[in-house]
Amino acid sequence: MGRHSGDDYVSPHKIRKKEGGITLKINKLERRKKVMGYFFLIPSFFFLAVFLIYPMIKSMVMSFTDWNGFNPDYQWVGLKNYVNLFTDTPAYWSSIKINLIFAVVSTAIQTALGFLLAFAVYHMTAGWQKFYKVSLYIPVILPASVIAVMWRFMLSPDTGLVNNILRLIGLDFLCHAWVGENATALGTVIAVNTWQYVGFTMVLYYIAMQNIPLDILESAEIDGAGRWQKLRYFFLPLTAGTTETNVILSITGGMKSFALFYMLTGGGPGTATRVVSMLIYDTAFMDYKFYKALTMSTVLFGIILTLVLLGRWLGSRRNRVGG
Repeated sequence: MGRHSGDDYVSPHKIRKKEGGITLKINKLERRKKVMGYFFLIPSFFFLAVFLIYPMIKSMVMSFTDWNGFNPDYQWVGLKNYVNLFTDTPAYWSSIKINLIFAVVSTAIQTALGFLLAFAVYHMTAGWQKFYKVSLYIPVILPASVIAVMWRFMLSPDTGLVNNILRLIGLDFLCHAWVGENATALGTVIAVNTWQYVGFTMVLYYIAMQNIPLDILESAEIDGAGRWQKLRYFFLPLTAGTTETNVILSITGGMKSFALFYMLTGGGPGTATRVVSMLIYDTAFMDYKFYKALTMSTVLFGIILTLVLLGRWLGSRRNRVGG
């Protein structure tokens, strides 16, 4: 008799055929999962195309016309709107300057303060961590209208809480009409914006710090590293990705800011806090020059996109150097 009986022996060809069938079934299952995934993404792509991509492309196209926003008839004017914007619209570039100052200063303060708050909360007990995380995050979820109304009362020159506290502690010379003076209006909006969103930055950093392996920090403690050494050599570099994300979000948010300025200062005093979004709004809905507003919006989009790409490039360059 041979080593294998007729009932027990399975030829290598049959084994390979069976394995091939199993592999084929697995591949079919994987393809089916991918197809189902794309199928469920169709509604998202549809709404993205209809409500974001198409309006953006349509706006860019209409910026090359003389469309007034109401009359369906318009004429193609080529680059005329862009030439006028770059050569004969100083108010636009003044507003861009205000946006840049607001975005850069807000981002710097918010990033530094958010990191330090997250570092402090990280070292608290669980109970205090919950209290401070909730307390600092509450302003983030409040509508801009609520924030603006609340702070207008608090910053009132005569009856506001801020000036009353300054008078109470003998610092009357520091009292101001905070949103009514050129010297303090923009700084006041930056302070209010920081108060509202520093909790969001803190949460981002806190989550990043939670993901730092504890064995690394414990090894550093064994080697004699104190809290500030750990902050400098571990927490700062290991949360660099979060810093990059926060900077990009803050810069883009600052360049698009509208609601807080509109409701807190109205762009005043004069044009001291008239950001570009307010100028675009007035140009479109007060002057009925939609073609000009679309041109401003397109250029603003280009500026924001450039800032984002610059931030990503600096971040990737830092990663390459660090690696």
